[in-house]
Amino acid sequence: MRLLITVCILTLAALAFVAYRYAQRAPGDTPRRIGSDVLAGAIMFALFAPAIGGAAVTITISAIAMAPKNLMMLIFGLPWFYIFGAVPALLCGVVAGALRPARTTWWSYAKIALVGGVFGVGFVQGFTSREFSWEELNGSLAIGGPAGVFSAFLCSIWFYGKPGNTRPADGDAARATV
Repeated sequence: MRLLITVCILTLAALAFVAYRYAQRAPGDTPRRIGSDVLAGAIMFALFAPAIGGAAVTITISAIAMAPKNLMMLIFGLPWFYIFGAVPALLCGVVAGALRPARTTWWSYAKIALVGGVFGVGFVQGFTSREFSWEELNGSLAIGGPAGVFSAFLCSIWFYGKPGNTRPADGDAARATV
């Protein structure tokens, strides 16, 4: 039940960002353009962010433990990365699409990385917590936080393009060129 509540809260947060994008339209932002950005972000993040986040956690754990044999978890853990990471990655992609800037800056990457960290911690907390107390937050911060921040940062660089890029004034995300 706690996981369902957590997913509902994270979904409402993602939908709030979409509503913000609709309310604060830039010139040339049509409903189709906004929908295209949101859908493209959701698909891209859901496909790639769980693997990136899982690889980051696995490599970090292997480096801290100084045990290269833990790197086998990259292969055997891949389905688990998607089980635990697909929902927060999808929702983070929705937010990335909703907050797609007209001109890409490092700050736009940092915002999405922060959202990825919060969503990652929140989702893992839904799995691991019994009481949602502060004492139970350590595991979620250690696993969901870095994985969410790192994967969201890399996916946002790929999704938004290089710093300084501007998106076309007209058209949807599928026709955007770099």
